[in-house]
Amino acid sequence: MFLFYVKLNESVDKTKESWWLAYLKYVLIKILLHTIPRVFAVAAASTPTVDCVYTSAVTLLLCCSAVLGRPSSNGGADAGGGGGGGGGAGAAGGGGAGGGGGGGSAVDDTDEIPVVVTSTGLVQGYTKIIANREVRVYTGIPFAKPPVGQLRFRRPVPVDPWTGVLNATRLPNTCYQERYEYFPGFVGEEMWNPNTKLSEDCLYLNIWIPKKQRTRHHSNNAHHAKVSILQNTCNRNIPVLVWIYGGGYMSGTSTLDIYDGDLLAATFDVMIASMQYRLGAFGSLYLTPELPEDSDDAPGNMGLWDQALAIKWIKENAAAFGADPETITLFGESAGGGSVSVHLISPETRGMVKRGIIQSGTVNAPWSYMTGERAVDIAKKLLDDCNCNSTSLDSNPIGTMSCMRSVDASTISKKQWNSYSGILGFPSAPTVDGILLPEHPLDMLAKANFSDIDILIGSNLNEDQTKDAKSVFLKRNFLNIEINAQ
Repeated sequence: MFLFYVKLNESVDKTKESWWLAYLKYVLIKILLHTIPRVFAVAAASTPTVDCVYTSAVTLLLCCSAVLGRPSSNGGADAGGGGGGGGGAGAAGGGGAGGGGGGGSAVDDTDEIPVVVTSTGLVQGYTKIIANREVRVYTGIPFAKPPVGQLRFRRPVPVDPWTGVLNATRLPNTCYQERYEYFPGFVGEEMWNPNTKLSEDCLYLNIWIPKKQRTRHHSNNAHHAKVSILQNTCNRNIPVLVWIYGGGYMSGTSTLDIYDGDLLAATFDVMIASMQYRLGAFGSLYLTPELPEDSDDAPGNMGLWDQALAIKWIKENAAAFGADPETITLFGESAGGGSVSVHLISPETRGMVKRGIIQSGTVNAPWSYMTGERAVDIAKKLLDDCNCNSTSLDSNPIGTMSCMRSVDASTISKKQWNSYSGILGFPSAPTVDGILLPEHPLDMLAKANFSDIDILIGSNLNEDQTKDAKSVFLKRNFLNIEINAQ
């Protein structure tokens, strides 16, 4: 491009200015094109009274592009230092949103650059056409600090606001888990295995939202028409569906191909969101009764708290994406369904949402919760298996937990399966901790009034049943109620 600029100068300016002066002009133009829009965008981000101010930066960028030529593109935004665990979602200018990425690849941007001002910073995604509808996609948005180091086995901590523009065009890391390898190469098994990098740095969310359909008005300036359309996509108030994946609280990831929310968003004109949450011992280690009262370590249900923090972020920022934060519906399958039911009945989360779709799993299913006593026993066994003596919890709780934080994630991921107790006997499940689940789920359901909550629930009749064997998912055990098969 520089050589082209020099050649252009030579053809226009007969004085044939020196090459270094031409290069200086070229650099200045590039700086202006890349810097001015972001200055306006950052300034706009500090204006609390405007719901959808990102069009200021976009407008300026498009106008500059029309006059001076569009700057080079790298998928939407400059990727700053990639942060931990795969470095996908860095912030422009090295601002430090960190993490993300790892498994996905950036998608070429279109003429429009979807940048949204959120409560934690500017977010830039990409657009794609699906079912003849344009969908805006934002993947790998951090909602919590990476739960590593001292934050391992603790509740999630909200992410710090970042500077610059977050490049939300790559799928996030997958939370640590073991792969299914019973039938290597079988697509029916492989489709459920992680498709991005395994990492403890995995607390990111994804958003798909269809662009508002409206008639494009003819204009002598195509760029002005484009900007007008962008400005009119704010405050649409479309519904929000938040997906929580299943996997027995031991596996799963929102990045799977079958969880891509683009088709649902395009077909039903809704905003789809999903999140990653910690699994296995990383998301459930419970040792509260064995630790000092002021300890933040191993409170149990960390994965559910991850979900709750993500839902909170989505609710706070839905309007900025053009959706209605008061119409959020949670939906999930298996452990995802159990998670949905937890958030609908827990005193800590039930006020955030009023609607839930529960597929093939509820918190009162016998595989979907565990008592605090059982959770402590499982945790102690894991400590011993990782050579962090559980008997030292009384005399040296800080040292014991420091030992567990020093164990590599792969070892913990493997050793936790030593507590697997057979069909559906997972060593990780929502735990009656006295806070998120203050008592047995059935007792909570019996005592509280949930008449203000809308629920759609379903299960698959004869799931897992074959010609020669009855299903292990017995009806009487699935919901602990009598189900009429008719």
